Amino acid sequence: MLWELLKGNLNLRLFGERNMKRLIISNVGRIAILGFVVIFPGGATAQDRAALSSQMTAELARHTANIAIPSVFRVLIPAKNRSGTAFLHRSGRLITGSHVVEDCPVQAVTVISSRGEEFGVKKIVSDQDHDLALVTPDTKMNAPSLQLSSTDKFAVGLQVSSWGYPAGYKGQKPLFMSGYLSGIDMVETRDGKNTARWVVNAAFNNGNSGGPLLDIEKGEVIGVVSSKLAPLPKDVENALVALKNHKSNFVFERKTKDGARVAMSEAQVIEFVLEYLRSQTQLVIGYAVTIVDLRNFLGSQGIVP
Repeated sequence: MLWELLKGNLNLRLFGERNMKRLIISNVGRIAILGFVVIFPGGATAQDRAALSSQMTAELARHTANIAIPSVFRVLIPAKNRSGTAFLHRSGRLITGSHVVEDCPVQAVTVISSRGEEFGVKKIVSDQDHDLALVTPDTKMNAPSLQLSSTDKFAVGLQVSSWGYPAGYKGQKPLFMSGYLSGIDMVETRDGKNTARWVVNAAFNNGNSGGPLLDIEKGEVIGVVSSKLAPLPKDVENALVALKNHKSNFVFERKTKDGARVAMSEAQVIEFVLEYLRSQTQLVIGYAVTIVDLRNFLGSQGIVP
């Protein structure tokens, strides 16, 4: 009876019937306490609904952990003070973001598993326009690969997760993050074309790039983490270049959106850049490469997705 009521009142699209049954069996006592929430939705408090939703997310997180943790790797490039995340494909190669390994000789890249094993790299192939790269380890990895989704049709609101190694995190196992597909945005590539990116309301940070974006229910890859949504306008990028190339006592000419040119002192440039960065600190939204671009990239290398 309780199962039928749960089916009628909870969103099985996001949670899945099999996972919900397992949750009920393993949490009978707690479900009984919250039974009135499901049977009498009108009498449920926001706190009760949040508690049940949190339980479901935790159960799915444990499920994805078993799938993802052995398959997700840390990517280190000490010479460039850079790091990222990668995951194992069934071809035996690692998928990551092109900007993670951009301009890096293979001998400068180290890959570390969640068990602490270190691997060298013998080949890197990149698609900078779609921010994807294939990394071939110098030895075969004794780890499971992640399954790519067979579909590219996903509804906005789908609950997703990712595992990765954000910058500053020193732990051995990748960290979990979750969110929802929020929409699609078009991003300009280096050659001036536009390509689609998933917009995800999840806390992607430096170092998470290259990690798998997973359908949290199925544990299948539906995209690749690319960046957090904090793009720099062209005038801010130009200001940063000016700061980098001039040591002191210079004037930077900024072109505003209306075409006007404004002369800025060194101190004004620093204030301008820092003020813009401050305005971006509350964003918890990121971009992910779509499964379509990932499949096309693998196909261009003769690899069956």
